[in-house]
Amino acid sequence: MKKLTLTVAIAMLLTVTQATAQTDSTAKNTGPFNFTLEQCIEYAFSNSYSRKSIELSGESAEASYEQSKKSRLPNVSASASESMTHTGTQDNVNFSGNIGVSASVPIYDGGTIKHTIEQNRLQAEKTKVQLTQADDNLTIQILQQFLTALSAQERLKYQEAILATSREQMNRGEVQFRYGKIIESDYLMLQAQYASDVADSLNTAITLENSLISLKKLMSMDAAAELSIIYPSDNDIAQMALLPEQNEAVDMAKDHMPDIILAKANMEIAETSIELAKTGKRPTVSASAGISTGHSGFEDMGEQFKNRFSQNIGINVGYTIFDRGSRNLQITKSKIQQQQAQLDLQQAELDVTQSVITQYRNVQLEYQRYLAYETKKDAYSKSFEAYQKKYEVGSIMAVELLQQQNNYISVLNSYINSKYGFILNRKILDVYTGQITE
Repeated sequence: MKKLTLTVAIAMLLTVTQATAQTDSTAKNTGPFNFTLEQCIEYAFSNSYSRKSIELSGESAEASYEQSKKSRLPNVSASASESMTHTGTQDNVNFSGNIGVSASVPIYDGGTIKHTIEQNRLQAEKTKVQLTQADDNLTIQILQQFLTALSAQERLKYQEAILATSREQMNRGEVQFRYGKIIESDYLMLQAQYASDVADSLNTAITLENSLISLKKLMSMDAAAELSIIYPSDNDIAQMALLPEQNEAVDMAKDHMPDIILAKANMEIAETSIELAKTGKRPTVSASAGISTGHSGFEDMGEQFKNRFSQNIGINVGYTIFDRGSRNLQITKSKIQQQQAQLDLQQAELDVTQSVITQYRNVQLEYQRYLAYETKKDAYSKSFEAYQKKYEVGSIMAVELLQQQNNYISVLNSYINSKYGFILNRKILDVYTGQITE
């Protein structure tokens, strides 16, 4: 029987992208990268294309705010014109021109400029909060892929040890079967167990590779880059089990979570919209001034410019007497928008409270589950070792050994799932409360 070793099989799987990385290493920054979770998040914040797009939107909103502050300044324009007129059938051509400078400045506009500036300021602040919201979502996605890869890495480590044991059992069984010490069905069961363990290891290796590819995509890292991830220490896990009080966690989340901050921003924008709509019922006052001169023909142009030089200054007052109710409609809609924003804020606070309490309890339960499976894993490991010794001396059948081995593998998988389930839930709680390392 041709035997597939774990080293060869997994090496064939994992070196495909590494070969590509080595080919392109002179043209691209392909690492190698050896990142902790915090380093992955930091790299993503610096390189994520989607995050940079949101930053550009923020810069645009900030530019609009800065421009709106200049609305109080005078508006100055200059004009110059030169024309030629031909009349009749003779060579009767006349040239004329005008030059002028005019300026206007708002004196009172009912508060339109003031409230427009405030609204643009709020919009600029809102884009900053939206960036925080995007950062939180990106962090959670990175957490999920990082920990999926990390759990696959740890599972693969255990599977390598189990596979080595299965290979040894199968080889020993082949010798025993050849000399008639075990029946054929026992030997076939040992072969089947080894093949199953090889398949499990390959599946885990595929999961690991796919998770690393997804992680690199989230980080906007080159797909050919060599990326490896670092295990948290046991001390880190023990430290993560220390939680703040539940009410404290809720208060921290309310201060941090962008959903609430955005809802509050929408409230302020709605209030500004009401004030902005009311400005339409107020008069506007502006001042204007200008100078101009011109000429007709080119004879005595200096005298013409002098004689036609004029200045003007004026005050303009405007007031809308009747607008068919459009301003009242705008005020009504703005008030409804404010009421909706108030409901959205209340709903956001409720949702955040429920989410944090649920996440808090998940962390507690996952940690207890992790501790239980850690103890169970150690017990099943020792039991499996004892069964191996019994099988080696011939006191038990292969079916009993393999049943115990599969029980150990099942508990081992549950232990790994509970361990990384706890870490994931704890880190998500950190995101909610604004405590994640950024």
